[in-house]
Amino acid sequence: MVKGVLSDTGGKPCRGGDGREMVRAELMGSHTHVTLCGVQVHVWKRCGKFIARGRYLGQPFGETLGGDVPAATARLRQLLTEIEAGSYVRPSEARSRTVSNGRVPRLTFRQLVSEFLAEKRKQRGRQTASDYLARLRPVLEFAERPENRRRWPPASDIDREFVLALRVNLFQYETTRNGRPGGKLKTLSTRQVINILECLRTSLAWARKADKPRLPAGWTSPLTQELIGEPPSKDPLREDKLPPELRVRVVGIMDLWQLCQLSLSMILPLRPDEAAGLLVTDVNFEKGWLEIGAGPAPDNFTKTRQSFKLPFPEELKPILRACIGRRAAGPLLRSRRAFAGKDAASGAVGDLKSLYDARLLRERCDNVQNEHDRKLVFRRLLRDLGGVSEDVLNKEFKKLLTAVGADNGATLYTLRSSVTTGMHRADLPHLEMRYLTGHSLNDILNQYTSLDPVGAMQKYFDTIRPQLTVLAAQARALRICASIT
Repeated sequence: MVKGVLSDTGGKPCRGGDGREMVRAELMGSHTHVTLCGVQVHVWKRCGKFIARGRYLGQPFGETLGGDVPAATARLRQLLTEIEAGSYVRPSEARSRTVSNGRVPRLTFRQLVSEFLAEKRKQRGRQTASDYLARLRPVLEFAERPENRRRWPPASDIDREFVLALRVNLFQYETTRNGRPGGKLKTLSTRQVINILECLRTSLAWARKADKPRLPAGWTSPLTQELIGEPPSKDPLREDKLPPELRVRVVGIMDLWQLCQLSLSMILPLRPDEAAGLLVTDVNFEKGWLEIGAGPAPDNFTKTRQSFKLPFPEELKPILRACIGRRAAGPLLRSRRAFAGKDAASGAVGDLKSLYDARLLRERCDNVQNEHDRKLVFRRLLRDLGGVSEDVLNKEFKKLLTAVGADNGATLYTLRSSVTTGMHRADLPHLEMRYLTGHSLNDILNQYTSLDPVGAMQKYFDTIRPQLTVLAAQARALRICASIT
């Protein structure tokens, strides 16, 4: 019996002992095991757990093998092999290394997905983790069928046959719009099937990372491009769902609130997310442009994290002034109630940055784990101050399309595509097009060429002059100019 060794329970007494006793034990029929290189490994037992002890490279080592005999025996065999191969690492040293040297766990597919989503939640935010879960849910349902669990028990057994069977199942999978129960069932589109398979490939590639692998080193992903397939490409000659003449009809039936909240998206290539995140301070009347992604809150970034200036025509100035009113800060676009002055929170706003910092301090720590979560907090603050959401803008736009008899499935995002098409037909230069639509300028020509977004947008405004004329006439009819004087 050996005295004076701390127990695996952190010094707490074990049942039947004082927690500091270690007794001789045997595994594979022996207490002492001698390797080919002369290292002696002794087996002990403490608090119901087997422990291997000895001296390796002139220094003592000790490692807990496990509580049950089969697991402890398997680890002892592995430990002896590592010592003979010269690759053994003491547990105290292994914890400080970047790359894990431990055993790869045999995870089920659900366990693997759970760990994958937990990391993505911390890294990319709640919304991205939710999107990944929605795409992996059909794969989970397929993998957990009894016949499939018998054939592919752990995730490491996933092979080409699994992917082929999954692919067939996905093309037969039935779901409802946004997963709502009681909705009309329909099969997945080809584009969504490819999204699911690509998400599965991403999760399996993550599981093979060397720092903490969840799949064996020799495992090869069966998700080749051949099995995933190529996404259907858009027809370059496709018809514009929202041509200028249709947009003119839509503007002609707008009420005061709709004109103020949707006019920017009718004329400028804004993403719905960018429109809902516009601030009063983003409007620069002197320069005649919107300063998108450059507001007081650094977490109000765009999809591509690009800040850019988006010029607007003279016809939009009265509408923008009506949107701002007498406010010095706050959201530019507001809900109907706030725009009508019925919401007390939508009045004068002080320092928006101070309000945002105070809101962050009140949030629970697990709710704000990255910059994407901070953006959600900032957008909730804007809505609390009377701001309008993307969903509300999209619903109002669809109501207008229905009213003019053009219910063709177009959305507010489709409007961005139509506006960009109009900019292309106005022969705007390529670099200006990328800049004005909020895309990154990674073209080498950007290193040698300065841009002229104001001149480029003026060319586009000249081509949509009839639409701007109707917009100005509708503003006068709704007495916007009179309401802001």
